[in-house]
Amino acid sequence: MPPVEIKENQDNISKRKLILMFLAIIAIAFFIHFAFLKQDSGNVIIDKSCFEKKTRTVDGTSMSPFIKNGETVTTYENYYDCNEIKKGDIIIFNFKTREGDYIKKVMAMEGDTLEFEDGFIKINGEFAVNSLGEKHRINQPQQKMLSIPLEDNVISKNSYLVLGDNTDPSTFDSRKFSFISNQQIVGRVIINK
Repeated sequence: MPPVEIKENQDNISKRKLILMFLAIIAIAFFIHFAFLKQDSGNVIIDKSCFEKKTRTVDGTSMSPFIKNGETVTTYENYYDCNEIKKGDIIIFNFKTREGDYIKKVMAMEGDTLEFEDGFIKINGEFAVNSLGEKHRINQPQQKMLSIPLEDNVISKNSYLVLGDNTDPSTFDSRKFSFISNQQIVGRVIINK
């Protein structure tokens, strides 16, 4: 009988060692995982190897008051090659037919409902507002232009409504050029505040 007791104790010790080794491996894996990731200013963990980081100076007032003319921002170029575009992201994009890059906020995307009420834009039943809570105004020709590609007021696949922080309809954003596609998007903008 005594030899059986010793074997049971050895089995219990071996099981404890195995469990401790397993927990240690998990802890090391978490450490390695987070050592190669970075937390950006939007509190989102991102893969640093996915994009090229650049610094740019804003030229224009369409993102004012949130981003002012002459302010410096950081761009994560090619960020969306391995990250999902999200509503609320501030992006940099371009046009094949125009020189330069533009910075705007993604206000609505595929599957969102776009409506217009009393000269203002509504997204999913809520008024589109800027960083100060002011509603984005729209005039009749702009409303018609944005309405053309919609089916049942729903934004189609690979389409993004991007707006500046300036709510005036004269601002150069989707109210002037309609929706953009993900092929136009250069990257994500991080504000250096």
